[in-house]
Amino acid sequence: MAVAMLAGLVLAEGAAVAKTPGKTYCINGVCHRVKTIAEMETLVGYEEVVVASYYDDCKVDRHNPCTALSSGEEFRPDLPDNAASPVYPNGTILILANPSTNKQVLVRVNNSGPYKKGRMLDVSRAAAEALGFKKMGVAKLKVIVISGPLS
Repeated sequence: MAVAMLAGLVLAEGAAVAKTPGKTYCINGVCHRVKTIAEMETLVGYEEVVVASYYDDCKVDRHNPCTALSSGEEFRPDLPDNAASPVYPNGTILILANPSTNKQVLVRVNNSGPYKKGRMLDVSRAAAEALGFKKMGVAKLKVIVISGPLS
């Protein structure tokens, strides 16, 4: 993986890199700034609606590289408790609700991405199933910040 840093901007190709709060990351030509710990403290209870997609095991999902997550953890597509965000730091706890199905899940951000224009969240396959949007591939979800990372 190639990674270059220029004036606080991290340019990366390939696998997800560890997200540093306050830094801006550009992957596949899409850039996002990761919120700082202080910003996350002010966002507790904040609600927004975002476009989300899901990703699956790399043996099934050709867009998901078989690499470690930005948190260093192993991806668990069969559990509905994990998500990727380009702006929320790893360790952020979110409630995700699908207004179309009235279903919700609690997730912990443990990866970066998605790096596709217009999408702000990727959830595991199991979370997409629990939220009722797996067949559609994408959905508008209500996101509520429960807590930021502990450190």
